[in-house]
Amino acid sequence: MGDLYQLLKEKLNRIELDGETLYVAEGDTLLDDEQLRIYAEVREKENEARAAAKKADEMGFGASRLEVSHGLVAMTRNGKVVRWAPGTVLTYRVARSTFPSEDRYRMVVENMRAATEEWERTCGVNFEHRAKLDSRSGKGREGCVFVVYEYNSGGTIIASAFFPSDPPARRHVLIDPSYYSTSFDKVGVLRHELGHVLGFRHEHIRNEAPPVCPNEPLWDTQVLTGYDPKSVMHYFCGGVGQHSLSISDLDRKGARMVYGPPLAAAALVDSG
Repeated sequence: MGDLYQLLKEKLNRIELDGETLYVAEGDTLLDDEQLRIYAEVREKENEARAAAKKADEMGFGASRLEVSHGLVAMTRNGKVVRWAPGTVLTYRVARSTFPSEDRYRMVVENMRAATEEWERTCGVNFEHRAKLDSRSGKGREGCVFVVYEYNSGGTIIASAFFPSDPPARRHVLIDPSYYSTSFDKVGVLRHELGHVLGFRHEHIRNEAPPVCPNEPLWDTQVLTGYDPKSVMHYFCGGVGQHSLSISDLDRKGARMVYGPPLAAAALVDSG
């Protein structure tokens, strides 16, 4: 494991954020040093399992294709799906001082509004933009669950988010300057990142995905639906995926398994 860890440490892109080195291991997922060690260990074990399965095939033990997943992937901890507690309002601010122009700031504010509203129409989650906090200096969360701000990674990422299990200090959505010129739908990029915020991993890590798609470890995950190349969580790779990064019907099915139906669809009954 140490060899793979060192190799990844040397080869992966990295960014320096608030004095900490973070490794870009999955295109838009930032890992600290300890997370990178776990990532390397699990990836090595999965590679060994695949090699053993291939050898079994070659020796005539029958089909032994390694089936690791079959659908929309949710993060788990101790066998339980990681999600925000019921009733949690996912509050956020957009740190205006980090954007070099009012146009960029306004674009991100509007695109965040559109992306959060679509997730609210998809499943039982509630986002709230606390716009009055946007004008405060710095990149602090200022009492919100997370903060959105522009960060120049040199094009290493288009945008990056966090998972529910990440420590509070890592609860930020980063917007790289390349975001403003990307060929992907800009609201779609934020829909994808907010999928991570809700606890969903990438869709293209399935065995069913084209082999050229990024290979990622599947530690602490649970599959929710069938493989979906149209998923908002699927990169555009191997000729599949979509530049719009839209929330698909299967995404809705999987998200509702974790968070229930949209809150607006609920009929509320007074206990009195």
